[in-house]
Amino acid sequence: MTKQSPVVLIGFGSQAKAWALNLRDSKVSFKIALKPNSASRAKATSMGFDCIELENQILENFSTFLMLIPDDKHVSFFEKNHQFLKADSHFIYAHGFSLSKERLHEKYSQFSHSLLAPKAIASDVRFQYETKGKIGAAFYAQTAENEIALKNIASKLGFTALYKSHFDEECIADLFSEQSILCSLIPYGSLKSYNLLRKNGVSAEVAFMECFLELKSITHAFVTLGPQAFFNLISPNALIGSQKGRELLMGKSFDQAMEQILVDIKNKQFYKEVEIDADLLRQKVLMEWDQEELSQTFIKLKPELIV
Repeated sequence: MTKQSPVVLIGFGSQAKAWALNLRDSKVSFKIALKPNSASRAKATSMGFDCIELENQILENFSTFLMLIPDDKHVSFFEKNHQFLKADSHFIYAHGFSLSKERLHEKYSQFSHSLLAPKAIASDVRFQYETKGKIGAAFYAQTAENEIALKNIASKLGFTALYKSHFDEECIADLFSEQSILCSLIPYGSLKSYNLLRKNGVSAEVAFMECFLELKSITHAFVTLGPQAFFNLISPNALIGSQKGRELLMGKSFDQAMEQILVDIKNKQFYKEVEIDADLLRQKVLMEWDQEELSQTFIKLKPELIV
């Protein structure tokens, strides 16, 4: 990060916006690179950020790039832009997926490829920075020089704890956690629990508070206090119930399903499964959730219950 070559942040999605705001508040010089027809350009400009164009020779004036476009766009980026880039350019990725799947660090070995993967969603990346909180991240750098540069950027972003990893390890762990609990068990377990209570005559308000709203306090307590303090804190009924639920819901078939998820990731079967139209899938999932009463209850009760 030199005065002669400011950082280039590629993309302007949710994570990129958080990174851009943190870098600006840390007085880091950077540009945002977007396609000429990008819908995000007006938003970035309105927020006071300096934009440059992708697929343009101007890129040869820079050497450090933060890859914050979606993982499935990384191959296209290099295909369209590699001829504009200096051979010693340093690319920093927020996830290891495209490198693990596409082996970009091997296909484009004239560039340096590093990993800086914060374990937080975009809003928390920004919140923790603003409140001087804590953010952990997995990192990997191919050279000692790049590691120094990466750690400098991480500091400016507000990432307070860095743990050495690798593209493949971070990718496997990230995909597994999303499938095993974060984006599957939590949201859909909440939905199934809510629907079953409603089917058995519990009011929408009570079912919502029990099966959705309390997720925030329970997960916060579990993470901040730790497992032992959490189970020492909960009520006798909750303690006994936790073990009954564990025995009934998390039996041998659950373990086998979890293991299958990990196997499909490690043998790269899942890499083939992601080669579908994600936009169509997102539209399908959103339509399904739009039809769920839980979504309507959320809209209705949010002003009263959620800050």
